Amino acid sequence: MGFADQYLSKQKGISPYFTRLPAERLRFVVVIPAYCEPNLTDALISLWNCTRPKGYAEVIIVVNSSEKAPQSVIDANLTTLHNVAEWIKEHNEPALRFLLIDKTNMPAHDAGVGLARKTGMDEALFRFNQISNPNGFILSFDADSHCDINYFTAIEETTSRNPAVNGFTIYFEHPVSGNEFPEKVYRGIIDYELHLRYLNQFLRYTGFPFAYHTVGSCFGVRADAYAEQGGMNKRKAGEDFYFLHKIIPLGHFIDINCTRVIPSPRSSDRVPFGTGAAVSKYLSSDEESMQTYAPECFLALQSLFQQVQKLYKGKPADIANMIRQLPKPLQGYLHDQDAIEAIGEINANCRTVTTFINRFFRWFDAFRIVKYLNYASHSYFEQIPVREAVVRFLDIAGFKNLPETVNKYDLLMVLREIERGNGNQ
Repeated sequence: MGFADQYLSKQKGISPYFTRLPAERLRFVVVIPAYCEPNLTDALISLWNCTRPKGYAEVIIVVNSSEKAPQSVIDANLTTLHNVAEWIKEHNEPALRFLLIDKTNMPAHDAGVGLARKTGMDEALFRFNQISNPNGFILSFDADSHCDINYFTAIEETTSRNPAVNGFTIYFEHPVSGNEFPEKVYRGIIDYELHLRYLNQFLRYTGFPFAYHTVGSCFGVRADAYAEQGGMNKRKAGEDFYFLHKIIPLGHFIDINCTRVIPSPRSSDRVPFGTGAAVSKYLSSDEESMQTYAPECFLALQSLFQQVQKLYKGKPADIANMIRQLPKPLQGYLHDQDAIEAIGEINANCRTVTTFINRFFRWFDAFRIVKYLNYASHSYFEQIPVREAVVRFLDIAGFKNLPETVNKYDLLMVLREIERGNGNQ
């Protein structure tokens, strides 16, 4: 019996695409969904140029489209399939193999990045299951991304030092200058990356224990954890966010900051949110700055998170009284979420305060936080320019050595240093 047999048996209509067994030393499988990606081989070259890890690695490319895709997409994917197949012939060795899956006729109802990523990740699980390696890692990458040459070795060294790791995010940096894109694209990606890092850092400041980036090209999960948590979903957008927030609450989830993924800053209208959508919206706007959540939204959360333990074994009247003392946006939101009843149910199933806190944050999770932030922004605290928000956060959090006048690029460099563990506080 393989460790993932139960999960794999429930996946209807799928079977291993590849009959050749993986090497016994296989430790990493990179999964790349590719939809209409003429420059896909640039991403493959970036991985090929990496220093080889001690454990072997494979890269599974899933060229995908809907059965109802327009002819232009069909033609582009056929070209990609041909070009990548030819490229693979010249770029395979035992330590790093490239495998190509043709999924250019997906059912229209499910077709999208979620199903494509799931197809590749399930195939990676098949391969680890075949060699009985529950401790192999499935790595998520994108067709327009690049990476530093120590991508594999940094992941290998970090996970070897942390054998209990269930999953991780990988440090990323979008290009913020160059000639490949119009200048406004680079301005837009600076704003968007500022927003992402501001959101992540402020949530950590509030005490939220599950604050991690959820970027599709920058994460990894251990094979057995992937299977135990039900695998990747089929969502057409946000699949990475929903998947990772099943893995993160398991614990033993870490940041890997000693290497770097370089996602593309390009605009896109394929999905309604995420990097491509944010840049596209910025390009079509006359605004000079993206907007983000005001600090007051996060400080209200902090006022709750700092006293979560006081809710343990609290009576409904005590919980209601505590909620009434919170800032009004959070009061209203908790009321809408039937918080008193939910906290009562959590208490009924917890014997220790540690268990209570863990279960509380599984209830008041990242999904509820996003909904709360949108609720608070709509009804109480209007969104503000991202530069103003970051400056205020850094002041609140006590980060030193910030110049009196600082532009958005400089602020991004500050946040990048903080997230790599080099910032001053």
